[in-house]
Amino acid sequence: MKKKKVWGSILILLFILVGIFCYMQYTANTEKEAYVQSGIPIGKEYIKKYYNADFIYQNNEFIGSYVNSTVYLRGYIKGNEGQVISIAYDYKKKEVLDVSGPDWFIDSRNPKKNSEH
Repeated sequence: MKKKKVWGSILILLFILVGIFCYMQYTANTEKEAYVQSGIPIGKEYIKKYYNADFIYQNNEFIGSYVNSTVYLRGYIKGNEGQVISIAYDYKKKEVLDVSGPDWFIDSRNPKKNSEH
C-alpha cells in the first residue's frame, strides 16, 4: 500500500510540474506574440518613411531575451516577393535598430532623412 501512495504522490507531482511548464511556455509565447504585433506597424512605418516602400510581414525570429531584446521581422517589399527584407526591432525600446535586405533596396534609403527614430 505504501508503494501505491509513493507512486501516486510522484504522479501528482509530475502532473503539477508539467502543468507549470506548459503555463510558462504559453505565457512566453503570448509575450513574444505581443512584441511582434507591436513591432509590425512600427517596422512598416519605418520602411515607408525611409525607403518609400510597403513592407509585407511574413514571420519573425527572436534572439533569446538573455542576449538582447531584438526580434527580427521578416518579409518582403510589395512587388518583390522573392527577396527577403529583415527589420531588427527592439521590443523594449519600441524602435527599429536596423534593416537588411538586397543591395538595391538598402541603397534606395532616402538619404535626406536622418536615421533618428
